[in-house]
Amino acid sequence: MNRVSSALVGVVVVGMVATCSESEKTYCVSGDAIPFNTRSRLADATISVLEFPDMSMVTGDDGHFKFCGFGDGDEVTLVLDHPDYHAIQTGTQTIDGADIEQVTFQVVDNDTYQFLAMVIGITPDDETRCQMVTTVTRVGKSLYDEGAHGEAGATVTVEPVPDAEMGPIYFNESVMPDPTMTETSEDGGVLFVNVEPGEYVWTAHEEGVDFTQVKMKCRAGYLVNASPPKGLQAL
Repeated sequence: MNRVSSALVGVVVVGMVATCSESEKTYCVSGDAIPFNTRSRLADATISVLEFPDMSMVTGDDGHFKFCGFGDGDEVTLVLDHPDYHAIQTGTQTIDGADIEQVTFQVVDNDTYQFLAMVIGITPDDETRCQMVTTVTRVGKSLYDEGAHGEAGATVTVEPVPDAEMGPIYFNESVMPDPTMTETSEDGGVLFVNVEPGEYVWTAHEEGVDFTQVKMKCRAGYLVNASPPKGLQAL
């Protein structure tokens, strides 16, 4: 039995949500699946953990998920599968002595995915490349809040550096990707397209503002979206 499997002994399952007992000295990751440009929740989505494939559950009407049994230093990337939505995963979280809450999926339905590609003027290569997106977010804001939550006037870099034609592409105030923009709008969205698979670290830059960084594990065919409040969050 591996370390994570051992840690899951004693985990209590309530409905379709795994919760940790008080005696467990392990940590939980939880959040919600939220369709793009809505405040609704996504039911019947299969959520799994990339690093621990045995961990999986199906969301109820509230779109909520929760996984337990992680230890300090574990990396956690959540993956969502639903027939009406493009394959998507979150940014990668690292357990650091506490539970991680409000990890969100900002899921994009299949038609919207193709429409946004048309707006940008690309054909997504879902056989060998991935698409990466996040939001540069104002202090204290997230998908759980009404209205725009982006930090306007920031620029974004990624390491290792993708080819210039891949991005960054910033989203305008109408929540549309606009290749002519050179910094974030109040929407805060920013995108890199048809990126080679690999691990990437995102950094936001704005004078007088510090941001969290974001790690992404880019896999072919996936939209990797580190959505608020686990994107490039202003501190």
